[in-house]
Amino acid sequence: MKYYDKVFFVVSILVLGASCGYYFTKKPELLRTQERVEDLLQQKAEGVQWKEIVVPQFKAESIEWPEIVAQDEEGRWFFQVFTPPQIWVDKDGKFITESPYIKEVARQAFALKYGGVSNEPYPIKYAGFFGTKEAPIVQFVNTTNKMGFIGKLNEEIIVPEPSTGKPINTGLTLKSFDKKRIKNPDNTISDIVTLSLFDKKLGKTIVIQSDKPTVLEDQRRVSFVLPDGSQWHVKKAGESKEIGGARYEVKSIDFDKNFAVVEMIPSNKDVEPQKMKLSPEGIVPADK
Repeated sequence: MKYYDKVFFVVSILVLGASCGYYFTKKPELLRTQERVEDLLQQKAEGVQWKEIVVPQFKAESIEWPEIVAQDEEGRWFFQVFTPPQIWVDKDGKFITESPYIKEVARQAFALKYGGVSNEPYPIKYAGFFGTKEAPIVQFVNTTNKMGFIGKLNEEIIVPEPSTGKPINTGLTLKSFDKKRIKNPDNTISDIVTLSLFDKKLGKTIVIQSDKPTVLEDQRRVSFVLPDGSQWHVKKAGESKEIGGARYEVKSIDFDKNFAVVEMIPSNKDVEPQKMKLSPEGIVPADK
């Protein structure tokens, strides 16, 4: 036997001996561990005991609904539908059924703002005079067509037609003329002219003063402010105006209570019309 073989043989004998020694040394401890495990397995679990129960089986059944028919002899349909209401509380603590968010969106999308109620201004304005106080030649301006003309006492005013020069009867007659000189609070002097003009179209005499605007006391109007700051003056319900791709139609005006109801009808048919109440307090949806 060679030297290396002898060494390998001796090492093998030593390993085998060590293994046998470890086994016989640890065997009692292994047996004790096995006994403890068997003991634990034989003990009953504490708490709620598991029981075998029968699980019900789901059985699906088909059903045939009767054919849907109209509810009356004339073939009309009736449905009973209930939608639970949504309720909000406003800033005053009152219960409301309309979304304040939707109201605010509608209010902001509305192009008009309320300007107020006023008397219709008279379109003829005093512009000056020459001559004497007893026989004045008075200058007027028609603010509707921006045309100027002159008038004499107790003579019906005739003006030439701009295109042809043909005389046109204005239906206006200067009935009286007066001029007074007054002292102002700043010690300056001003001339105040007061005149009366008979208007055949209105069937009455209008008093015009040079220091103040002339209004028609029996004719009122409501004014709306447009997005560009200009004003739309409306005298009666039914008037309408195109603004920003929608038609705004005045549905009603209450001069005494100082409000108007206006409906916005969008040109886009997919957008729902909005009917709003405009007043000094603001813009709110009109009662339906």
